[in-house]
Amino acid sequence: MPQSGENESAELVRALRRGDNRAFAQLVRLHQSRIFNLAYNYVKDEEEAKDLTQDIFITVHRSLASLRDEAKFGAWLYQLALNHCRNRYKRLQRRGFFRSRSLDDPDSPLHLAGGESPEALLAQHDQDQLVRRAIAELAPAEKEIILLRDIDGLSYEEIGVILEIPLGTVKSKLNRARLALKNRLGKII
Repeated sequence: MPQSGENESAELVRALRRGDNRAFAQLVRLHQSRIFNLAYNYVKDEEEAKDLTQDIFITVHRSLASLRDEAKFGAWLYQLALNHCRNRYKRLQRRGFFRSRSLDDPDSPLHLAGGESPEALLAQHDQDQLVRRAIAELAPAEKEIILLRDIDGLSYEEIGVILEIPLGTVKSKLNRARLALKNRLGKII
């Protein structure tokens, strides 16, 4: 998250702690699209992702007192969101939610930029399907770090704070996850 976003979030958290309830609505607006995208990448269903996002922000509101440093709100929010996503994914998986979903689902959360001609769009769609399939087959930890860095665009430092691992470990785990993704793509192609 950009530095200005962190500063804005810290100010909003301080305002909320002072009793300004409008500050929470602003915090939600500031972070909701990134949290929704994270949730959608886990559950791959828009309605389920909306519910999950709402649950995450309810927990944020209830748990804000446990945040010690307002400046670290973004990392704290992502940690909380990741835990919710992991738990919801496991619960949905146990109930068989994902068995009826196709990896070729056009509503898949991963949308890569493509060309504008119909041929280019079709080729990009095919490539997107291959990448989605390969990401879906990764181990959960590999999938998570790929989503945080390559899909959500978080920095190595932010990922380290969120996952509570050293910077060097972030880089090595990401490297291994990308190699695993490359290997999966090699098997699919």
